[in-house]
Amino acid sequence: MSAKTLEHIIFLVSLLLLTWPESLSSRGGQPSSVEVLIEHIERVSIDEAHFRVRVTNTSKQPVFLTGIIYGSRSILSPVYLEQERAVGGWKIVVPCMDTPPPHVIQLEPAKSMIEDLVLKVPLEGVCKERNIQLEGKFRFQVNYFEREEHARAFLKKFFSKDGQEAHKADAVSQAFEIPPLRDPPGAKPNH
Repeated sequence: MSAKTLEHIIFLVSLLLLTWPESLSSRGGQPSSVEVLIEHIERVSIDEAHFRVRVTNTSKQPVFLTGIIYGSRSILSPVYLEQERAVGGWKIVVPCMDTPPPHVIQLEPAKSMIEDLVLKVPLEGVCKERNIQLEGKFRFQVNYFEREEHARAFLKKFFSKDGQEAHKADAVSQAFEIPPLRDPPGAKPNH
């Protein structure tokens, strides 16, 4: 092996060690994992759909999520709903404007949180695009952190580039379609 090749190998190994995920080195080689599962989808009207989403920590260590705590109830926030676009790939449609959630929520190993979510068009708030189509492929995305201090640092720097990239991982559901509106029992179909 030439000295130049050996120098390249040493450089690559050094680079790999410097960029090795902190979670693997600090948690004994066990990366955390969060699963996002859609348990229920219901089209309520032509412009409204309801979802039940289960977020589960499938690792052996706690993970940390952002959200809102009301007394004994914790609500994950933000839970992003993305829509696949013909050009540009997946685009976040809800929430259309990020606001920093005030709390950090710890999710223990093998534990789940269930969120009941409503999507209603036109979207509420100050949105560039308020009238999205409830057609095509969608998916949910949740950010999580392996350490509480990473989640707290993220919240402090929420609107900065550093805050958006710092030690965050994304859990994404499988893609799904919103079913068509079902006729109520006894109604005549409009064909």
